[in-house]
Amino acid sequence: MYATSALNPHALAQSGYTQRSTSQAAQLYARSDRRSWTDKVKSIFRGPAKQLLELNAVLATSTVLNSQFAGVQQVAVSQIRGTGSKGRGQDFDADFNLLNTRNEARWLSVASAWQQGKVAPVSLIQVGNTYFVQDGHHRVSVVRAAGQDEIEAEVTVLELEAEQ
Repeated sequence: MYATSALNPHALAQSGYTQRSTSQAAQLYARSDRRSWTDKVKSIFRGPAKQLLELNAVLATSTVLNSQFAGVQQVAVSQIRGTGSKGRGQDFDADFNLLNTRNEARWLSVASAWQQGKVAPVSLIQVGNTYFVQDGHHRVSVVRAAGQDEIEAEVTVLELEAEQ
């Protein structure tokens, strides 16, 4: 395994999460960590891993014509390809695998909460058919690691006009 856990194995259980959800969270993390490690090895031969798209880069070359809250809906995780939060591209790759271990405890906590059904919808910004995470990067990462196809999200749709 690529990353090593500095987390006390009972820390999550002591914070209110069940031992079962804590164990399942650790298994999900190990799966995600292996996937991330495999991607890093592949990048040696194929070049750098794909990075999250940055919403700021998209907005820098466009004009926002309209912004509208579209409500809470189920969104295909495969369409979530970017971040609306500065700096998150350094924490996650394009598949929302963690790029470093400093967020491991947070990831495990979110995974335990998700397994118990105790997480809020993520906050996404939709531009065309692509979604950018405003809030909920760890939740998206956990859902992807669990192999889920969809995630509940509060969606805001931006209509853009490309600058010429």
